[in-house]
Amino acid sequence: MAVTPASTEVPVGAGEPHRFVICGDDTLAYRLADELINRHKLAVTVIMPSRASTYGRRIGKLNGVSIIESEQPDTDAYRSAKLEEADALALVGRNDIANIEAALQAHGINPGLRIVVRMFNTSLSEGIAQLPYCTVLSDGALAAPAFVAAAVGEATPSEGLRGGALVVARRDEVSEREILCGLAISEGRDGADLLPAEQDAADLVLAFAVPRKPAALTPRPRLTHRHPVGAILGRVWRRLRFVLAGFVGLLVAGAVILALQHPDGSWWEAIYAATLAAFGGADAEPRATALEQVTLLVLTIVSIALIPLLTGAVVDAVVKARLEVLDGAVPKRIAEHVVVVGLGGVGSYVIEGLHALGVDVVAIDKSADARGVQVARELGIPLIIGDASKRDTLLAASVPTSRALVVITSDDSVNLETALIGRSVHPDLRVVLRLFDGDFAEQVQRAFDLTISRSVSYLAVPFFAARLLGHNLEAIPIDRRVLLMADLVVAPYSVMEKQTVGDLRRPGEAWLLEVTNTLGARLPSSLPPGRRLRRGERLLMVATRAGLARLMQETSPPPDTAPRPPIIPHDSPPHHRSTPHPRDENDSDGERGGTSGPGRSTTTDSG
Repeated sequence: MAVTPASTEVPVGAGEPHRFVICGDDTLAYRLADELINRHKLAVTVIMPSRASTYGRRIGKLNGVSIIESEQPDTDAYRSAKLEEADALALVGRNDIANIEAALQAHGINPGLRIVVRMFNTSLSEGIAQLPYCTVLSDGALAAPAFVAAAVGEATPSEGLRGGALVVARRDEVSEREILCGLAISEGRDGADLLPAEQDAADLVLAFAVPRKPAALTPRPRLTHRHPVGAILGRVWRRLRFVLAGFVGLLVAGAVILALQHPDGSWWEAIYAATLAAFGGADAEPRATALEQVTLLVLTIVSIALIPLLTGAVVDAVVKARLEVLDGAVPKRIAEHVVVVGLGGVGSYVIEGLHALGVDVVAIDKSADARGVQVARELGIPLIIGDASKRDTLLAASVPTSRALVVITSDDSVNLETALIGRSVHPDLRVVLRLFDGDFAEQVQRAFDLTISRSVSYLAVPFFAARLLGHNLEAIPIDRRVLLMADLVVAPYSVMEKQTVGDLRRPGEAWLLEVTNTLGARLPSSLPPGRRLRRGERLLMVATRAGLARLMQETSPPPDTAPRPPIIPHDSPPHHRSTPHPRDENDSDGERGGTSGPGRSTTTDSG
């Protein structure tokens, strides 16, 4: 979930100092601090309980970061962080109530402060989002579409961009006149080539939205999400079908024997006599043949035993079936479903997304108190409370007949173990992993051929950073990388004011989609390359993380106390246009995030 505040925000631009404060000490806090320091060259202070914690040590290694130790971001901690001089505050702790309290205290210290709050509880999110100075974001909601797309075999999420006006599609799914920009060349490559210079070669494109229904996402007949009455009847039938078959077989055999003994009689008379005998209602027939008497006697005696058994089986089946429906038990014949392991902040959004697409889901978590357990029950999704790293648990979830296994717990080792067990029971299974560490993800790819992995913090951090800087954006996840789409305004005296349309066609880094001039006219990206950009014009760009950071710098006015940035020569290579991020040469930190292919090392934390 991402809630945009009601107030109009002004992007960080002129004026010094630019100070940003982050409260938290998990992977999101670390990656956010790294993003602001290394990509945007900003001063960052982090308030955390202890610099000796796992991520406290990692944050402390970032160049130029200031750390203040405090159990909670209280008034004293804010004073130490000079919050009254800060441009923005990010509250990314995992305690929603504590984040709300910290936001209110921060606003009291600095009423003009831009505040971005990480929230898990949807109801609380809607409440705090009403505060005009707060932006509420959920890293789970931001990352979930990428996991959903990977689970169903799509390159990118199926949601439309720009309010549904634009979509990401395969080139063969849209006509050439609908294509706005080529996003990536992915076919036949270890890793996708983003924003290629050969735009016509891109097989993944950004296009104007038209009605389309990709085959992979075509809703299928639902297997698990049925009305409770239908589900109960189905389970009763599966439990009683053998008992009923035996009872009917006994009646048929008795009717056949009686009919053969009376050739002149009708079949109806034979069935009538057999049924009365079976239910103990037949009268004695002294003149009947010995075979008739034996048959009637057997039917009567056996029925006395079968009727209570049948009655008990019906009651037992109905009761157990109703309990299974209420508990979300897994139907024995479910197939072509997606198994989701881990129902935390991300898992709850993933099962909602899959359910909305009409995909059958089975959910697993070891704790009945996990955030997504109640969501699964409300949606009628079959739920298993158990250890997914155990083979029996995965078999209970019908992994051998599933279409995909999505493992998104917060533990890398558990995720890998579960994935390997899933592959052992279903060798061709599509496995989507949540892996925190990028280097580990690449090693997993090489060793186990588990090539689909995603990172929650990697997908969410650009949104948090952009909102702190006063920008809004949309993300296009592609494999384990991401492209960002944002509106930027050419500020007076900015570097961008001296550039042209052609300068914004930067292969591998950024691509211009649209220009809105100062009169409000929307001009297409097919403008002549020599057309100069003017102050006040709005640029719709799609870019890599590194490319967007550079564009933000180029569209902002120069600091009041610093000399004007040099004008970048138009013929310079894209990675020489400004001071690069330490690993921008291959965009490995921000864009690769881990499993890009052999020989491409990454060092990201990707939780």
